[in-house]
Amino acid sequence: MFDWILDFLFPPACPICGRYIEQRDCWCRECVKKLVRPHRLPLDDEMNRLFDGGVWALGVYEAGLRDMLRRLKYEGRKGLLGGLHSFVGAGLAGVPSLSVARGVKAFGDDSPVAVPVPLHPDRLKERGFNQSELIFREPFAELRISMEPVLMRTRPTVPQFGLTAAERRENVQGVFKVATGADLSGRAVIIADDIMTTGATLLECARAVRGAGAAGIMGIVAASGRK
Repeated sequence: MFDWILDFLFPPACPICGRYIEQRDCWCRECVKKLVRPHRLPLDDEMNRLFDGGVWALGVYEAGLRDMLRRLKYEGRKGLLGGLHSFVGAGLAGVPSLSVARGVKAFGDDSPVAVPVPLHPDRLKERGFNQSELIFREPFAELRISMEPVLMRTRPTVPQFGLTAAERRENVQGVFKVATGADLSGRAVIIADDIMTTGATLLECARAVRGAGAAGIMGIVAASGRK
C-alpha cells in the first residue's frame, strides 16, 4: 500500500532525464543505451601480460553512472540494482570475446569463471554486501558464467580514493590470495570490479589468480575514467 501511495504522489522517474519509468531507481531504456559504452582500456606492460583477455569498462565513470555506483556503494541503495543489471547486461553484449551466443568460447576453451574483487571481512560486515558481486552476478548468470568469490583480502587497506598512483599500488600490494581449496588451475578467469582508476587493485588480483594457475585472465569493470 505504501509503495502504491508513493508511486501515485511521486511517480518513478529516470534519475538522468526525468522520464517516467515503471520501476523506481532504474534508468529508462534510452538513457541505458547512452550510458553503455564498452571499451578496452589501455594498460601498462605488466597488466597487458597478465590480462591476456584485456580489461574492459562497460561505461565511462561520469554523470549518471557515477552517481548510481556511488549510491549503491556508500548508501546501500540496492533498489538501484535493476538499472545497473540492465546496464551491465547491455555492456557485456558489447565485449567481443563474450558476445559469442551463450557459449563465450572466445575467451578460454570453456565458459570462464567470474571472480569479484573482494572486500576485507571487516569492511564486508560494515557495508553488508560486496558491490562488485551484486552488480555482476546476475548479468553473468545470464551468460552462463558462474561467479565464485574465491579471492580474499589478507589484511585491511585504506580506501584508494584520494591516494596517488604510487600510494594505491603500495596500499594493495600483496593483499589478495586465492582461498584454500579453490582450484583455478587451467581455468579462464574474469576479474570483476565496479570501478577502475589506476588499475592497482585489478593488477594485484591478477597476480594472485595467475599464481593459482589461471590459464587466462580478463578484467571487466562497470566504469572507468580511462577512455
